[in-house]
Amino acid sequence: MKKAKIAKVILPIALEREFDYSIPDSFNLKPGSRILVNFRGITTVGILSETMSHSAIEKIKPVLKVLDTNPVLSQDTIEFARQLSKYYPYQFGEFLFMMLPGYLKKPKLTDLLCISKEKNEHAPQKLFIKAATFKVRYETWKKYAMDKLESGSVLILFPQISYLNEAKKIIEKDFPDLKVIHSYQTEKELYENWVSTRKNSLILGSRMAVFYYPHDLKLIVMEEESSQYYFQEEKPFYHLFDVVSILSKIKKADVIFGASYPSINTYNLISQQKLKLEEKEEHHKKINLVNIGEYKRQMISPVLVELLNKSLSLNQRNVIIWNKTGFGSYLACSTCGFIFKCESCSTFLKQSLIKNKGICPSCGSERDLSKICNLCNSGYIRSVGIGIERIEAGLKRIFPDIRIDEWEKRTEASKIILATSKILSYMYGSEKFDNGFFLDADYQMARLDYAATFNTYVYIKKLASFFKENLYVFTRNREHYLFKTVNEPWQKFYDIELASRKELKLPPFGIVAQITLRAPAEEKVFERSNSLFKNLSDKGFDVYGPLKEQPFKLRGKFRYSIVIKSKDEYHLRKEIKQIANKKSSRAIQMAIAIH
Repeated sequence: MKKAKIAKVILPIALEREFDYSIPDSFNLKPGSRILVNFRGITTVGILSETMSHSAIEKIKPVLKVLDTNPVLSQDTIEFARQLSKYYPYQFGEFLFMMLPGYLKKPKLTDLLCISKEKNEHAPQKLFIKAATFKVRYETWKKYAMDKLESGSVLILFPQISYLNEAKKIIEKDFPDLKVIHSYQTEKELYENWVSTRKNSLILGSRMAVFYYPHDLKLIVMEEESSQYYFQEEKPFYHLFDVVSILSKIKKADVIFGASYPSINTYNLISQQKLKLEEKEEHHKKINLVNIGEYKRQMISPVLVELLNKSLSLNQRNVIIWNKTGFGSYLACSTCGFIFKCESCSTFLKQSLIKNKGICPSCGSERDLSKICNLCNSGYIRSVGIGIERIEAGLKRIFPDIRIDEWEKRTEASKIILATSKILSYMYGSEKFDNGFFLDADYQMARLDYAATFNTYVYIKKLASFFKENLYVFTRNREHYLFKTVNEPWQKFYDIELASRKELKLPPFGIVAQITLRAPAEEKVFERSNSLFKNLSDKGFDVYGPLKEQPFKLRGKFRYSIVIKSKDEYHLRKEIKQIANKKSSRAIQMAIAIH
């Protein structure tokens, strides 16, 4: 047994363990400090988690250098990383190093102020504020934030930087000393903002800012909590709602979730009275449902033309929403039927009339198009299906004297504007429009996703607030419960959706995980996916797959997924962690999503 003083060191690697190093007598080490160590022959920055009097390892290397006069991470930050590694299938060290700015991941010396030990015995409160706009929600929690700033810090999180920037214009009128932290800042900017926000700060940030929380955190505000942008798709996977909930427990900080509509999981917590709801009264615009069942394969139906004529006669601005880019759905030979695909992906190419090229909607690559099929040398290449450019061309024939533009090229003079579903990214700006025409609600609901109906409902309800006059939703399926409840109190749709998910044991009444494998060699990735499928099936999990991802080949790599459903969250998370930590071929990459 080694009697010298021992440092337990955390390294930024995918191994579930800490490493022992001896501490030279001249070194004064405190947990949370960065140190330099020799790891497998490479000088590496590590973080001290604790010191011990003995080590079970006989021959250990010494700590090479102490980088911090005072610890840069607190004990609760270390505990935060531990809890995240228990919840998600990634290692303690990977999460802990996410809490250091890039500058501190390098062997730079620091002389930062000592971290004060905050004692907070306050039982954290959780509140959901439902209101149509950020401004209304902000006015609701502003006084609360002011009170918390008297004794600590407040962290306000946003799903998109464009949203953050618009909100900043409102918030800085009351809080001129606020700071901003997001991933598009330079390493220097990020480090300087991190240093200046260790205490008594109001911080606006994107999702990554939660890992840079101040030591005296008293309140977390998570705006638009149901946003898909809070989902971190790349390793290490996480969902911000879960991360905020874990941090709130550790720091005993209050949490305010805000949105125009809650996620289904959040509504379930509200129903169980685990989360308090504060709903602001608002005028709900009626959503106009347009039955187009009799107009087969007609996207520019007579009823759409009639509604546009009426609006144009009033000199109103109109937005057509159709979520398919390009001129058609794909390009095919008129003779042999060959369908043209991206050379890097398996995605069907779409024709862009503007560029006169074939465009890959997945990776963005472009391809020159010949007039004649190069496979049969006889048929011409035609665009099949309906894309937004085809709708634009059709509208220009019907309304030749009206200014019609794509969303990116719109001006004040544009009377008909064509946009995809990404239009909601702009709803936080000041620009407003009179009428909206949502043409492909049925297509969105038909997506191969158990959450497709819910996502379409929330999208329609948010879209309604984007327009001053009317939102028209075109559908061939008016008897669906989404459309039957879209103008009813919102809780009615949520209750039906919850009951459906409970019957099918879907979240929040079960857990669904998706493991996606990708590699240049299709055979290898299929074999590995099939092996996972059999292994999980033998252990009693409800497994589906291997399934070809769409697109099947992306950026030169084939993609297979398996989907696992279970009511036992603990055991499924444990199994997935073992899968994630198991060594496999470097040629095969893995992504894991848990819902």
